[in-house]
Amino acid sequence: MILLLGCTDQGFTEVSLDAIAVVQGDFDDVQTPLTRNEVGSVAYNGYIDQATWWVGDERPQRDDPGRTVEQLLTSVTADLDWEIDTYNAVFVNSGTRGFNAYRYNFTLETDDALLLDEDAVPNVCDFVEGGGSLYVGDWAYDLVESCWPDAIEFVGDDTVVDGAQAGAADEVIADVPDENLREAIGSTVANVSFNFSAFAAIESVGSEVEVLLTADIEYQPEGATLYEEVDDAPVAVRFVSGNGQVLFTSFHLVAQTPAVADAVLFRGMEGLVAGAGSQSEEAVSE
Repeated sequence: MILLLGCTDQGFTEVSLDAIAVVQGDFDDVQTPLTRNEVGSVAYNGYIDQATWWVGDERPQRDDPGRTVEQLLTSVTADLDWEIDTYNAVFVNSGTRGFNAYRYNFTLETDDALLLDEDAVPNVCDFVEGGGSLYVGDWAYDLVESCWPDAIEFVGDDTVVDGAQAGAADEVIADVPDENLREAIGSTVANVSFNFSAFAAIESVGSEVEVLLTADIEYQPEGATLYEEVDDAPVAVRFVSGNGQVLFTSFHLVAQTPAVADAVLFRGMEGLVAGAGSQSEEAVSE
C-alpha cells in the first residue's frame, strides 16, 4: 500500500490515493462522481440483487462475472497479502451484499455473510488502521458499526443488523458546519436528497468525528407507527482511525447534484484528487 500522510490534531495534511477499489451496490453509484473527476478505480460486484440506479433495461446483476466484494475482503493475492491491502482507498456503496439482515427483495433470505465472516470485517478495520481510506454509504453502515462502534451513534438498537435503517425519504436543506466543505460548496447550506426510505439515520457522533453536513430528519423506530424527529442530525461525517480515515454518508452520492456530491467526496476522503487512481489496475494484478 502506497500512502503518504502527515497527521496533525485536525487530521491529515497530505495523503496520496493512487490505487482505488469500488464495491458496487444496489442503491448508489460512487463511480459516477469518481469517473466525472477522472478518478480511476477497480470495480467489485457487491450487488444484493441488481442496480436500482442504472438507466436502461440491462441493469448490472448480482451474479455478473468478474471481481466480487467477497474476493476483495476475504481473499489473498499471489504474494499472500489480503487483496484489500493492495489498495489505498476503498469505496463501499449502499446496497452492498453481506452487510444486511436480509437480502433486498428476498425477506426470508439472510444477507449477513460478510458481517459474520471471520476475516472480512477485521480486514476492513485493519485496512483503515494501517493507513487506508474508506468510504461507506447508507445501508452498508453496519460495517462502520462493527469496526468503530463508538464513533457514530445510529438510531435504533446497535446490536441489531439494519437497526438504523429507518430514515424517511425527503428533500432537505442541510447545514454545512464544516468550514472546508462550506468553501468547496460556496454556501452555508446545501440541498440534500434522501431518494430512498429506510436510510441509515444518525443521532450523534463521538467527539473525534468531524460533521460535514447536518439536517433535520425523520425516522420510524422499530415497531412504531409514528415518526420521530432528529434536529441537526449528522448526515455526512468523517473520522481518523489509526493512520487511516473513514467517510460515511446517510444519503446516496449519485442522488445529489454534482457540486454537492463532489465536494463531500473530496472533502471527506482527504488526499483524493482529480485524476487519481492511476495504480488501481496494477494493485489488483500484483
